[in-house]
Amino acid sequence: MGTSKTRLLACLAGLVVLAVAACGGGGGKSGGGGNATIPGPTPVAPVAEFSGTPLSIQTGQSVSFTDLSTGTPTSWAWDLDGNGTTDSTAQNPSFQYNTAGVFQVSLQVTNAFSSDVETKAAYVTVTAPATGSVNIDVDSNRDGVVNAADDANEDTWGTTRGAVIYYNLDDDDANAAEDYKDTTASGSDLNDLARIFVRQYAALSAGGSCTVLVSGSAQSRIRIFQNTAGSWSGVYSTGASFTLPAATVAAGDIELSIEARDRMSATWNGYVTLTLEIRDASNTLLGTDAVILRVAPPLMSTNLWRATQYHVVNIATGSTNNAALRSAMQTICTAGGFQYREAAGTSYSGDRWLQDSSEFAVTQLPVSGSPRRVVDHVMQLARWRPCDAWCKSTLLGADFDFFERFSTDTASTNYGGNFEVVPPTASMPWGRVMFGGGNGTQLGTSTSVNRHMIAAYREFFDAAAIQGPHLEITSEWLAVGHVDEFTMFIPAPNTARGWVCLIASPARSLTVLQATQSAGQGAAAVFAGRSGYATTVNAILADTALMTLNQQAQTRIDQARSQIKAATGITDADFIHLPVLFEYASGNYVAALNPGDVNLVCLPSANGTTYLAIPDPEGPDIGGVDQWQADITAQLNALFTAGSPVAITYVDVFFSYHDLLGEAHCGSNFVRVPPADDWWNK
Repeated sequence: MGTSKTRLLACLAGLVVLAVAACGGGGGKSGGGGNATIPGPTPVAPVAEFSGTPLSIQTGQSVSFTDLSTGTPTSWAWDLDGNGTTDSTAQNPSFQYNTAGVFQVSLQVTNAFSSDVETKAAYVTVTAPATGSVNIDVDSNRDGVVNAADDANEDTWGTTRGAVIYYNLDDDDANAAEDYKDTTASGSDLNDLARIFVRQYAALSAGGSCTVLVSGSAQSRIRIFQNTAGSWSGVYSTGASFTLPAATVAAGDIELSIEARDRMSATWNGYVTLTLEIRDASNTLLGTDAVILRVAPPLMSTNLWRATQYHVVNIATGSTNNAALRSAMQTICTAGGFQYREAAGTSYSGDRWLQDSSEFAVTQLPVSGSPRRVVDHVMQLARWRPCDAWCKSTLLGADFDFFERFSTDTASTNYGGNFEVVPPTASMPWGRVMFGGGNGTQLGTSTSVNRHMIAAYREFFDAAAIQGPHLEITSEWLAVGHVDEFTMFIPAPNTARGWVCLIASPARSLTVLQATQSAGQGAAAVFAGRSGYATTVNAILADTALMTLNQQAQTRIDQARSQIKAATGITDADFIHLPVLFEYASGNYVAALNPGDVNLVCLPSANGTTYLAIPDPEGPDIGGVDQWQADITAQLNALFTAGSPVAITYVDVFFSYHDLLGEAHCGSNFVRVPPADDWWNK
């Protein structure tokens, strides 16, 4: 390759005249001192130079160019394909070559003094993939199509390279079963399968072989189909490899498609490597090619995601009916534009704890013509109670995944109320899954207790990696043991981080009660009108056993707060302390004494308002003003702005949820919309 240089130098002489006056009888400030013209910088004209790598590529691949010019240029004009027009003005561009040929590259650099051009003739060589090359292709660049551009770094995984496949959990054919269980592929389900092309190897003679090897941990966890004249049939479901007919490979490209049919776990991180081997009739290896794919992980929703649906079980009759919550939520859904959906309590034996049965997520997949495809996803949890069936019987369908529970353990630590997602932080841009549990003691005793979410779920989120490793915070001291009993993350647009962690605070409760008593209102009613529960500020503060218990509960909550801070990098300023007292509920396990206001419903809307349905704490009433409510409202209002306001509704859940060891969040579930980004870019 030749190199020529054309100089366009409007050179300056670079001469600086130094005029020095004759000095008088001394320097300094006194008269007679000399004056001098100080030499200025010598003007430097730029000299263009550059390099590129790689210089021999196939069509669809890119070359990265590096500016090596001297003389401090301030602008760059690159002609990267020799056609006389500027292709880039970046200092160090990358350029994709989509046609075969040998290309001249020129760089013109300019500064305040001059400009210069460097031209390298026949610098980049681009060839079409050789006929007969051993080649397997997938959508490595995630643009929704498979072509020559996917060849570069197709066997590596990173933020820009590596194909994505789908755990085929929806039901496109409406047979009430997840599609990965089907042994054939057709119709709209083909949209859920990632394409693979084994390229023609015309030189493969009779007696030769074409084998695709499947990486060990992925074996039996994927299914691969082959397209034959528009009909798709399975060619792989188990084993270390599968073969394709030599005559078919010699005749043309073979189109395959792939789906995952198992979850990620401690033994499989969702990665699949397929290695193509072609051998001649004597079993001599003619060549290999490999590609890497990864199963799209479910992105578990956070309370910051905009809500689209609200779900609740209809408990219509009896003293524990939830008419108050349902009425409030219907009003909120109308105002916020959310779809309100009820599960019939009569169909699910009156089981009202919808949050505990399932958690919602989305699955994102590359697609041609737009940055991604979003599939709604519901994960059934290991609870094994009546309304667990709601998420499959009602939600499973085309583009709505159903992820069946994968544990028979029925401990309450496995329920949805014990599952939250910390919103995004710098180190974890999609947030971090958080469970309750721990190895500790029951409050007020030395009795040890070890409670954790089942390992299968913890290992799943760790293997998915995007929102893992999981974070466990102390909750083993609670009767139900769920993190939503004392923590909740909500938007906070008036803060630097954009969100806060609400945390239950016995200390805050007592501060409000003590202030009420000091104001001469110690006789103010708490839980007014609740037969068997009504009390006063004075009575609560005089209960020494209750005060001791709440000091112990505060210590555990402070421990959990420290665990969250250490794991996420958030600070004390990111916590909002809401008034919640605790009482013994079962043995030496505890639960909220007043309706747990932290256990709320959070619904960010498309209209910019965040709607909060908060359990009415039923605190001390002074002149018709609930002092706990007033404290909560003042703290939460400060987190929002006029442009992004909050709408707070206090909801009566006293007998419908609270008295049954739950609150508003425990009886609710949500479908949400993820941020406008792609998980694979993080």
